Amino acid sequence: MIEVEHDRLNGILIVRGSGVLSASDYKVAVPEVEYALELSGQPLRLLLRLEYFRGWEINALWQELRFDLRHLNEPGRIAVVGESALEERAMRLAAPFAKAEMRFYRFEQENEARRWLRGAVVS
Repeated sequence: MIEVEHDRLNGILIVRGSGVLSASDYKVAVPEVEYALELSGQPLRLLLRLEYFRGWEINALWQELRFDLRHLNEPGRIAVVGESALEERAMRLAAPFAKAEMRFYRFEQENEARRWLRGAVVS
């Protein structure tokens, strides 16, 4: 399941992914995320919170890759908050291909992740 939350006060888009993500999850979430990014008019500030994340169905993985290809080259920051070494490794593999700065944080470091996202973005 994917849930989208808007922290308008701090200009942060929060995306929560849990369980096994499906193509239908992306069909609902992606337009909302893209619309929020378009409306913000600022560099990307995304908090991706992975809760009990178990991966993707194959069609959902394709949707994820298409979304990443469109948005990872935007200037900004992406904080991935998760619980496993696998999630951290996946983020580190994607980071070299992204124009956005990416960092991984454990759940207990979420406040630190939010502070980092609020900081100045250099494009």
